[in-house]
Amino acid sequence: MGNFNVKIISIGHITHDVLQIFTEKPQKFGFIPGQATEISINKDGWQNEKRPFTFTSLPNDDYLQFTIKTYPLHKGVTNELLQLKKNDE
Repeated sequence: MGNFNVKIISIGHITHDVLQIFTEKPQKFGFIPGQATEISINKDGWQNEKRPFTFTSLPNDDYLQFTIKTYPLHKGVTNELLQLKKNDE
């Protein structure tokens, strides 16, 4: 599989520390339920900070969905996810 830049369609809180993120799905992109992918944030200083996250969408959905527990005190990738908004990559 290659690298893809995808835009956030929507992002919101399920609880105070759990995010639900919906992104575009690249054409012909496939995965198996339970499979994970490495995600990075397309912002200065964060492009190479890849972390594995499991898909919570179904393979036939037209979007990709992720449900991610955040750790704001760690000042890492999940904390940076809290700063993202619609159309960020």
